[in-house]
Amino acid sequence: MTKFTCPYCYAEHTLLDCDMRCTYNIPGKDVKCAKNVVKDSQEYIPNHSKTGCLKCTAASKLIYCPDVGMEIPRDFLTGPSLPIALIGAKASGKSNYIGVLVQEIRRRMSQRFNCMLSMTSSEESKHVYDNYYYDPLYNQGAVIDSTNKNEILPPLIFPIRFLDNKDRISKTATLTFYDTAGENLNDKTDMVVYNRYLPNSKGIILLLDPLQIPSIRKQLQGKVTLPEKSEEAYAILNRVAENIRSVKNLREKDKIKIPLAIAFTKIDVLEKYDILPEGSCLRDESEHTKRGVFVASDRESCDIEMRALLASWLDDDILQLLNNFTKSSFFGLSSFGDIPVNNRLAGEIKARRVLDPLLWLLAENNYIKTVK
Repeated sequence: MTKFTCPYCYAEHTLLDCDMRCTYNIPGKDVKCAKNVVKDSQEYIPNHSKTGCLKCTAASKLIYCPDVGMEIPRDFLTGPSLPIALIGAKASGKSNYIGVLVQEIRRRMSQRFNCMLSMTSSEESKHVYDNYYYDPLYNQGAVIDSTNKNEILPPLIFPIRFLDNKDRISKTATLTFYDTAGENLNDKTDMVVYNRYLPNSKGIILLLDPLQIPSIRKQLQGKVTLPEKSEEAYAILNRVAENIRSVKNLREKDKIKIPLAIAFTKIDVLEKYDILPEGSCLRDESEHTKRGVFVASDRESCDIEMRALLASWLDDDILQLLNNFTKSSFFGLSSFGDIPVNNRLAGEIKARRVLDPLLWLLAENNYIKTVK
C-alpha cells in the first residue's frame, strides 16, 4: 500500500496504519453503512474492517494521524512529500517570518520556480493564516505580536506543488508550521511536545535573533529597542540536536542526516547600523529568486560571510555544534526590509532573502534545479 507523509507528525504511514472514520451515522450526515460495519466507542472503524471500508464507495472516509489524532487533509494521502520543519527562538520574529514567507512563495517563488502553494488543502489553515498573519501584516501594516507560551494555534499546512514542463504536478513539498512560542525551545519537555515533528522532517529551518548576541546588543544599545534578553543560540541549537538524537536513538558519533538551515533574522537592523560589512552579499537581493534556479555560489558566499561574522561576534561553540549535522548552512534575512517603528511597519513589505533557507532545502532534496 502506498505510503504518505503525515503533515502533523512527519512520519510515513499507510492508510491502514491510521485511525479511520466514515460519514455514515455521523450527526448531520444521512448516510447508512453499506456493509453494516460496527464502529468502536469513539466512532472509529475497527482494524479488521479497514480494508473493506477503503473499497466502499457509499461514503467518504476521514483519515486521522495515529500519533496526534488530527484529520489528515486528502491532498497528503496520495504519496510521499517533503516535510520541512520551521522553528524559531524567542523574539526571532517567527510569526512575522511565516506570514511573509507564505506570501513570498505565492508571489515570487511560484513565478520563478514553476510551482504553486495550495491555500485550500486545509480550510482551517487558510482561516488561521488569513486572520492571524495576512490581515495584520498586509492590511493593517502591523507587526504580529509574539506568540504566547500558553497559546496553541492550529498548525498551518500548505503543500507546494511543483509542475513539469506540461504543467502537471511532478512533486509535492509539505510545509507545516507550528507557530509555538520561542520559549518552547528552552525546555527539553516542551521540545518533545511542541516539536515532535523535528526528527521526522527532511529539513529544518531554525530562526535566530542576532539582537540576542551580546556584542551586537552592546553596539545597538540606545539606538534601537532591544528585545528582552533570551537564551543563547548555542543552548537552543544544542537542545535541537539532543532532541533529534534522543528520538532517533543516535549515538554520539552518529551524524544527524537532516539538513539544517540556521537563519538570522532582522538583517535590516545590522545593515542600517553598519554592523554588516559594506560589501556584504546579505545587503543584496538573492540570486536564486533573480534567476529562478538555486545558485550554489550565492549560498556559499552568504554561509561563509555569516560564519566569519559569527566568529567575531561569538566564540566558536555554535560552529562546533554544527558537527552534529551532515549538512548545515547559515543564512541572513529580513522579513520586512526595514525596521518597524512602534510595532508598525515602516511601509510596504520588501522582504529580502526570506526564501533562501527554504530554497536550499528544496535544492538539497532535488525539488529545484541547482547551478554553480
